[in-house]
Amino acid sequence: MNTAAAAPEIRPRRRLGLSVKLYLAIAGAVALILAASVVAWISFVELGQLQRRITREHIPSMTDSLRLAQRSALIAATAPALISAADEAERERLMTAMRDHQQMIVTLIDDLERQSANATDPGNPKELITGIRQATSELATVLDRLDESVGRQLLLRSELAERRDRAVELHRRLIERLTPLLDDATLYLVTGYRSIDDVAPVAADRRLSPEALLDYTATAQLGIEGNLIGGFLAEAANTPDASLLPPLLERFEAAADRFRTALATVRGNDAEVLRVIADGLINLGEGASGIFAPRHALLVETDTANGLTGQARTIASRLTGEVDRLVASVQARTDEAVVASNRAIDVGSSLLFALNAFSIGGALLIGWWYVARQITEPVVRITDAAAAFEERRFDPESLVRVRKRTDELGDLARTFTRMAGEVQTRTDTLDRLVSERTRELENVANRLAKYLSPQIYNSIFSAKGEATGKLARKNLTIFFSDIAGFTDISDGMEPERLAFFINTYLSEMSKIAIEHGGTIDKFVGDAILVFFGDPETEGDRNDALRCARMALAMRDRVLQLDKIWHENGISKSLRTRMGITTGYCTVGNFGSEHRLDYTVLGGTVNLAARLETTAEPGTILMADSTWLLIRDVVDATPMGEITPKGFARPVGCYRLNSLSATVAAAGDAVTLAGRHVSVNVATGGEIKDAIDELRRMQDDLERRLPADPPR
Repeated sequence: MNTAAAAPEIRPRRRLGLSVKLYLAIAGAVALILAASVVAWISFVELGQLQRRITREHIPSMTDSLRLAQRSALIAATAPALISAADEAERERLMTAMRDHQQMIVTLIDDLERQSANATDPGNPKELITGIRQATSELATVLDRLDESVGRQLLLRSELAERRDRAVELHRRLIERLTPLLDDATLYLVTGYRSIDDVAPVAADRRLSPEALLDYTATAQLGIEGNLIGGFLAEAANTPDASLLPPLLERFEAAADRFRTALATVRGNDAEVLRVIADGLINLGEGASGIFAPRHALLVETDTANGLTGQARTIASRLTGEVDRLVASVQARTDEAVVASNRAIDVGSSLLFALNAFSIGGALLIGWWYVARQITEPVVRITDAAAAFEERRFDPESLVRVRKRTDELGDLARTFTRMAGEVQTRTDTLDRLVSERTRELENVANRLAKYLSPQIYNSIFSAKGEATGKLARKNLTIFFSDIAGFTDISDGMEPERLAFFINTYLSEMSKIAIEHGGTIDKFVGDAILVFFGDPETEGDRNDALRCARMALAMRDRVLQLDKIWHENGISKSLRTRMGITTGYCTVGNFGSEHRLDYTVLGGTVNLAARLETTAEPGTILMADSTWLLIRDVVDATPMGEITPKGFARPVGCYRLNSLSATVAAAGDAVTLAGRHVSVNVATGGEIKDAIDELRRMQDDLERRLPADPPR
């Protein structure tokens, strides 16, 4: 960027300022517009009178008429809704709404009468308004009567429901008492035994005697008549026709008489209990306290309500017709005023057209000859210079002509040129400082990466950093492992050898966890906590499968490390215990305001730790929640159920032996770890399997791609 022209320049003597030039241009345009405005004012005076007539008289009348039609329709719709009211609360709500509509209709009618009295052309709406007022009053009376009828129906329905429920309960108790009696009588009649304590059966001539057969018949008759009584009561409570109730009542009374007759033959304590239950059930069908009377009253009241609904519908139809005629009358007067208004507009527009054409021509001449050359062109030059400065290609020579001006634009050009040179100097200094600071931050980030899991590190230093820190409930696969007998081994080991041993172990296990996309939560001595599913997940099944692959890889790697440890003086063979489970955990930042720890909490984490302590050295124990996700691709041995400490219910366990041959081969050839895909083809025969696995991964990732990905 050339800043040679940024040196102080001699400011020319000022003549006319920019504001004066703008005022002169505006004054010329205003003079042309003023001439057209005088003509427009004359036209608008007449138009305003017509518009005031429309807005002050016709539009309010039209609005009130339409609102009146709306309220009338709402009142007409209240009748069917009122009949269908399920309870008192709904009935009260509907009647409150109806009264509000009635009050609003009265107010609208009063407003229409007042507007008609004050209108310059009232027409003849008084007769229509009187008819609407009369129809509204009649409709309100009918709906009040309908409300009272619905109230009585609700009371009768409540009373009928209570008695029906009581009849159902008494019938159930009656049948519960009769069923054992009939079963005992049938057993005695067939086998001759009255109970299992009898030594010998009663002789056939005694148990088949006429008296015994009559007793058995009476007992069976009680069951039949009891069911008939219950059925008649249920039918009476639901019959839709009042004319069907008298014959139904006669059949009920006949069944009740037969039941009482049969009950007289029953002896013992059961007879008295049956008599009490039967009397209660039969009383629900006889008299005013029974089911027949309120059902008959409810059906009669329903017919009355239907009749009132028909009346309300007829009155509402008449009211709608009156309101429609009123709306048509107001619409006709409005159309007349609109025609007069349009005529005034046509006359005024013809005059304005000629004057506007002259005004536009003059404005264009002022804009092209004066504004564009004296004002717009210098502003564009300064704007282009600002854009060039932003792109670091500003040339001070581009503003030479503007800087020679004697107005405010010349001052602006000179000031801009001077500031551009100063800003460029400061920008160069700032770029140097930013570059140095960036290198320092990169060094800090590289050191910090050694203390964080790769997924957490990438999330913190990316746009997802805030989302990772939020607490969330997620379905995760948790992995716990430690070295069996590590405490005894470490107590007798020198610090240097212990450091070599534990660092080698944790480094190798961490490398395997990262390769399989696991999130390393923490190291606790020799124990390792890894979880799958946050902050990156491939779905519950794939997360569980990645964890299983990792565990198997760790187990195999420990066997290889055992040889290295033997070479370095650790004679005892070391074996790890591993536990895996899948379930919902709380994941996010936990800690104090001074220090946070990104970790997982929950019963699933505790279960993984319990499984690890339960596992035999050198084995992998997984819960059934994980086994169910990958059971078709793993070789696992059922280990039964255990009840871990702190858990109320037993947990099914499986010992993970290996992956199936197909999955193991595909897993060795193609591995998806986080955002990276690893391809390892050992032989030509595995190439096709690797290609198929890559295509499956592509399809899975495309399904997760949002419809409108962020740019």
